Amino acid sequence: MKSVTQFFSEATHTFFEAVGNLFIFLPYFFSVSILLTTLFDPWKNIVVKKTQRGFSFEDVLSRLSYNLISRGMGFVMRVSILIFYLIFQITFFLSLIVVVPLFFITLPIQLFIDSIETSEDEKKAEMKKQFIATHLLKAENQLYVEQWFEKLYSNKYHHSQWWKVKNLFSMPPIAKDWSLGYTPELDEYIVELTAGSYQTHIKTIIGRKEEIQSLENTLSKSEAANILLVGEEGTGKHAVVDAFAKRVYEGKTNNLLAYKRVLKLNMEKVLTNFTDQKQREEFFSQLLTEAAAAKNVIVLIENIDRYVSNGDGRVDLSLILEKHGKSPLFQIIGMTSPFFYQKYIVTNEKVSRLFTRLDVYEVSKSEAVEILMDTVPMLETRYGVAVPYETIFNTIDKSDFFITNIPFPEKAVHLLDSACVYATQSLGKNIITPEIINAVLSEKTHVPVSLSTQLKGKLLNIKPLLFQQIVNQDAAIQEVASSLRRAFLLLGKRKKPLASFLFLGPTGVGKTETAKAISRIFFESDTNLLRFDMSLYQSKDDIGKLIGSPATQNPGLLTESIRNYPYGVLLLDELEKANKDLINIFLTILDEGYFTNGFGKRVDCKNLIIIATSNAGADIMFQQQNPDTSTPKINVIEYLVENHLFSPEFLNRFDGVIVYNSLDQNAALKIARGMLKVVEEQVYSLYKVKVLVSDATLESIIANNYDPKFGARNMERALRQHIEDTVAKIILEDKAKEGDTISL
Repeated sequence: MKSVTQFFSEATHTFFEAVGNLFIFLPYFFSVSILLTTLFDPWKNIVVKKTQRGFSFEDVLSRLSYNLISRGMGFVMRVSILIFYLIFQITFFLSLIVVVPLFFITLPIQLFIDSIETSEDEKKAEMKKQFIATHLLKAENQLYVEQWFEKLYSNKYHHSQWWKVKNLFSMPPIAKDWSLGYTPELDEYIVELTAGSYQTHIKTIIGRKEEIQSLENTLSKSEAANILLVGEEGTGKHAVVDAFAKRVYEGKTNNLLAYKRVLKLNMEKVLTNFTDQKQREEFFSQLLTEAAAAKNVIVLIENIDRYVSNGDGRVDLSLILEKHGKSPLFQIIGMTSPFFYQKYIVTNEKVSRLFTRLDVYEVSKSEAVEILMDTVPMLETRYGVAVPYETIFNTIDKSDFFITNIPFPEKAVHLLDSACVYATQSLGKNIITPEIINAVLSEKTHVPVSLSTQLKGKLLNIKPLLFQQIVNQDAAIQEVASSLRRAFLLLGKRKKPLASFLFLGPTGVGKTETAKAISRIFFESDTNLLRFDMSLYQSKDDIGKLIGSPATQNPGLLTESIRNYPYGVLLLDELEKANKDLINIFLTILDEGYFTNGFGKRVDCKNLIIIATSNAGADIMFQQQNPDTSTPKINVIEYLVENHLFSPEFLNRFDGVIVYNSLDQNAALKIARGMLKVVEEQVYSLYKVKVLVSDATLESIIANNYDPKFGARNMERALRQHIEDTVAKIILEDKAKEGDTISL
């Protein structure tokens, strides 16, 4: 409990601090300084300028009278606010004659109330106890949870002190824009980011202090006060501008920017008014002239690279930007990506010298943790939940690994927000555990983020499941199964792809079928099997078809496939036939878990099982598996390297380089029976006729047509040719009807 002296000292200090701060705040709130300096300025900067050549007394008189009326209206309106301010300030000052004595008279009563109420320290201790109870899952993290509480409590306590200068000055002043002009035509093509209607829908932006400060510093310069935000899509360029606009709206910026309007210009709408280039330039110039005349406009142009060059979907407005970009009366904020900055901005000297570049990067994991901790109270209040400390770190770790198309902190905040909705609406829970984060993330990405019971079962049974579908490849299947189990144990930690294999062997021995089997086992369909025939990409010009090309605006087949199905099997058939430069791209994928597409954007591959197949060295492998006394023993891997079919660096990147055996007669017979079953089912489903093929017939077909060098594919053709052709003749000649059996 506080002593009497301490209580009186603190209460008196707080009272007079509040009074003093209010005296400082009122001139700001009523915009006294700006109203005095613009006392005789035209109302809303409305003036009539000379538009005709020569001298006309009537024109001079008309303009003079109109401008005097505008200035007179401005003078009256400003004086009325200033008079109201004086009345309010005097009233406030006179009220202190009563308020101050009343404060001291009531101090004993306040002391009594304070003595019977719970002290602030006791309230804080109880709040801390409750906070730890709902935000701690593991005892070893208690110290960190206590530090988190102290930070939140400090922020909340300072925010509750309304009389503090920082809190008072967060209120936007009145009459701040009376000396500034209208932009009636420009307003048809903009969204005002500093308008109250826009700001009420914008969440508080946490972090980005350095970027916002750099933005303010550049826009406050007397010349070359335009800035270009350069960053990948989703790195937070819009968040930086929104946060800056919020500071302007709340009056937290410096005096040079305090009364600005930040207007996002809809360039597509602007350009649709005209198709002629000259008319477009004139109209765009007209809009920027109006912005400059208003004297308080900052124009935001998204994807500004589209308007400084010609080409598909691009319009070159460089001359207009150069003309108006040098004006001290308004500023431009541009946005672009690093790729387009280098390609279109740097090469255009007229435009590049107008802007100061500001790089916007994704925030680090440690910064994201701090931001998420500051965001949690808002989510807890909104959803009536508690978010433990451990959940925050799980959210950061899992979103960092599994969500690669959205940057920090946005992806972590979105994930935690979704988890709160899921917990309250679907589970009826008010504690957001790490398990809930895992469940929501798995549903969002369709990727397992932890070893579920179902996934564990698949991994434990992967070998027998593959043996059911792949014949005579016991050693290969054993190695594949072992590698897959090891890879999934590092789920969420491994920076490389989930697993990667190079299947070597003659054609038709089960390499591609193994990839299909893995896809069916883990994904229960072939939808997530992304198959590419690498023989179609043999020249350097073909690379753009896979990874994208700005020249053709083709996003790239590989890029789009992986973005649509980030969790699946990427099958690269006949890899040895691909262009060598393309092989280098796959080298990066195997080593780093991503590649950079033709547009300079990162494509994540960490959640893919990558399987490449190759017939390279098939003859050598066949000889090794069917040895001749005159054939020396050769290491297949060494053969591939020595003959420059694959580099050792490339081969070493795979989790497994697996050699498939050629199929002997017994293996061929097993596969043939499986193929035959498919034929029998197809005939029966269409004609309700059973087909029975004897072992002798099947063995005869294999003996006469199967060549181990060409594998099962050649056998399948022979099988279909003999069986299907015979069955087709019998059915066409009406020798078999519904319910009959054809024996061969």
